[in-house]
Amino acid sequence: MRIRQGVVDRLRTLVLAFDRQDRLETAQAFVGWLEDERTAEGLLGDAREMLLRALKVASDPVNFRLLSALDPIEPVDVPTLMSRSNLGRVAVSERVNDLVQTGLAVRELVNDQVRGTELSAGFAAWVEAIASGAGTALADELGRRAENLERPRR
Repeated sequence: MRIRQGVVDRLRTLVLAFDRQDRLETAQAFVGWLEDERTAEGLLGDAREMLLRALKVASDPVNFRLLSALDPIEPVDVPTLMSRSNLGRVAVSERVNDLVQTGLAVRELVNDQVRGTELSAGFAAWVEAIASGAGTALADELGRRAENLERPRR
């Protein structure tokens, strides 16, 4: 659910920014794609594209480590992210920019701090839940196999 809300939040921000930009450029009342009948269909494609881009960026192991260090409320400074990723400032900055572009982070330019988003929290929770479930299932399976090997045969 958090992933869906994160995609909605990111797309809403983009749509409103584009609408405002279009209004400023035309200096007229805007009657364009926001009011078009095909908007829902177009937004479905946009949501899919945004989600797939975010998955691609978040699935990189280093990016995921950065993403996992982010909190939607408390910002983290870049030196902290540098120490958690073992990357230099330029590399961290580029990876954070990728996270920001896909809606997985928000960068505060004044103090160079980074916050997570609803989308990043949702992705991190989703990955951890699947990994935890898979790890537990595998441990249980291997434990059962070990028990079967230890039992004497009759």
